[in-house]
Amino acid sequence: MTLSPGDTGQPPAYPEQQSFAQAPYPPPAQYPAPQPPADAARYGRVGVVTWTFAQTLIGTAITLVPWVLFIVASQVLVPQGSTPLKPLPREVDIVTAVVTFIFSAVIEAVFLIAPAVYVFWRRAPGVSVRDGLRALGIRGVGWGSAIVAFFGGLIVVFAASFLYSALIQNLNLPLQTNAETLQNQARYAPITTMALLAVAVLVAPFCEELFFRGYLFGGLLRGMPAWTAIVLSSLLFAIAHGDIGSFALLLVIGLVLAVMRWRLGSIWPGMLLHACNNATAAIAIFVTLSH
Repeated sequence: MTLSPGDTGQPPAYPEQQSFAQAPYPPPAQYPAPQPPADAARYGRVGVVTWTFAQTLIGTAITLVPWVLFIVASQVLVPQGSTPLKPLPREVDIVTAVVTFIFSAVIEAVFLIAPAVYVFWRRAPGVSVRDGLRALGIRGVGWGSAIVAFFGGLIVVFAASFLYSALIQNLNLPLQTNAETLQNQARYAPITTMALLAVAVLVAPFCEELFFRGYLFGGLLRGMPAWTAIVLSSLLFAIAHGDIGSFALLLVIGLVLAVMRWRLGSIWPGMLLHACNNATAAIAIFVTLSH
């Protein structure tokens, strides 16, 4: 076999073969790395939430700093000891109640902003909205565990409330709780007081549990041990109420709710306990008014 000049002995390269060989290939798809299993001793049943520890601190500061300033300003501008000389006319009381309910519900909804931002708009790559909602504690829980946790927490909260009231009375401490303030207010504005109590029972538990136990507590677990996160989230919960007279009791309630969230993962049992506690105070005010 003879070779012609310039022949290399290889088969001729056709244009379509050359273009196929030189065509660039797209880089392989990037998938989020699998998350390691959460440390049960630290995260409990909460697991690793989808927002970071830094995002938790930012969202908490943006939410609570204006909130606390608003509470302090409202208490300074409207002292608790200032009560009208006579009851409000019924028509005025009704209008005030409607405005109060809407305003209070909107104010409570402030607690939903930070959780919504990191679940719906600024969630991590590869994380679905459903994953974010589950991280907030919006998920199912076993009936047996939920019932035991609910009634156990209820007993602790009621016992703490009874002991706290007895301590204030026996020591004659000059402390006035928000419940006592509402009780005094109900004597001259009963319908407005009912509107405030409706918000406390129907709106506040949902908004506050999503923020303090869903968003805040879950995010703190990513940067500190469990018991530190439980105590810190409970302290912030008590401070946010601006109720010096009930601070110790609110701290105990926050501890109970945080432990329930840590042990169960879901916020539903704690939300129900929160609502029952507020409803108990509302019933006590109604009973006092009826007499």
